[in-house]
Amino acid sequence: MSSAIRMMKWVLSAVLAVGAALPLALPSPAAANVVGIDVFACPTGISILVLQEDPSQPAPQVEWSTTDGKGLSGGLVGKLTGSDVPHGQGAQFVYWNSVALNAGASGQVIARGQRNDAYARFTVDGDCPPLGSVRGSAFEDLNRNGLRDAGEPNIGTASWKLTAGGDWYICGVVGGDSTFGPTVTPGTYSVIPIAQPGWVATTSPRTALVKRLGVAALNNDIGFARAANSGGQNCGQYAPPGNVIAPKPEFQSPTDTLAANGTFSKLLTSLDSTGLAGVVNGTGAYTIIAPTDIAFAALSPATQRRLASNPQALEELLRCHIILGNVDLASLGSRAKAFPTLGKRKVLVQVRNGQLLVNGVVVGDAIPTSNGQIWVPSRVLFVR
Repeated sequence: MSSAIRMMKWVLSAVLAVGAALPLALPSPAAANVVGIDVFACPTGISILVLQEDPSQPAPQVEWSTTDGKGLSGGLVGKLTGSDVPHGQGAQFVYWNSVALNAGASGQVIARGQRNDAYARFTVDGDCPPLGSVRGSAFEDLNRNGLRDAGEPNIGTASWKLTAGGDWYICGVVGGDSTFGPTVTPGTYSVIPIAQPGWVATTSPRTALVKRLGVAALNNDIGFARAANSGGQNCGQYAPPGNVIAPKPEFQSPTDTLAANGTFSKLLTSLDSTGLAGVVNGTGAYTIIAPTDIAFAALSPATQRRLASNPQALEELLRCHIILGNVDLASLGSRAKAFPTLGKRKVLVQVRNGQLLVNGVVVGDAIPTSNGQIWVPSRVLFVR
């Protein structure tokens, strides 16, 4: 069975699970706590995503059981807020139990919140997607600022460490193309750069959440700087204790979010020069398709010269990268949908096999902001 078919079956299982929860006459939104449950069950385990309207409330207590006698409670591995959750409201709690389940068995999930209980039914799929993964690449941090800036090259002689807290960890080296991608079960992990001799690590440990089997946590890049006298690090030196689930800070304005990331200098300068910075930071909601400095540098020399000498063309290009409204990906399903931008063109948005695409271009990250979100594409749209 192909991975695409397996993913479609899992999505169908999730839709059925939510549908089972809806007819239960939940309390009104003003009083509701738990408002939705997605269930993904296959022969190697069960992943449960619980949507809670009030993000200030503690995580619901989750219990599940099957008709053939299997059942567990707990298993919290992560929390999502902001634009990472359906409709951008509340909090979504992620649970995972690694347990052998019988294909075809039916079961029920109960999520007990502070104000109400919610229920969902599910059927164990006959096959499982592959394990999840944590992906990133190693780069030489030339200015030692801990961020990946334009022109900073990949390096193929770097090490990484992945830990879920406590004593558990795995270590490895990046491939010749500088990338790494260990496979893991769903959970929250710390991604830690480990310096080899002659190098020092410059980026802090990153937090990556794998929500369910078959899903990758992307863009976990790790930076290093040359240091001739450095003896390197031992992979076993660092294992943070306890739970590594990190709360997200209050969301910043779009331009502050871009500036904090450190890889959008060209975009920020262009937004300022065209007056669009004030637009995206103003009232209203926006989804900004934000090419990195590396994406801008990949444009042909002729295109770069044209944009540099024609402010009107640059502004129109940027306007075509700003979608009106905070796009709700959960409402798309597998359908492609065209969204208007501030410019003269629309963009076609689709989620295919769990991957977000805009005009067919892969979006590697979605970052929440105070009035919407930022999508990071692999290249600039509409030009080469």
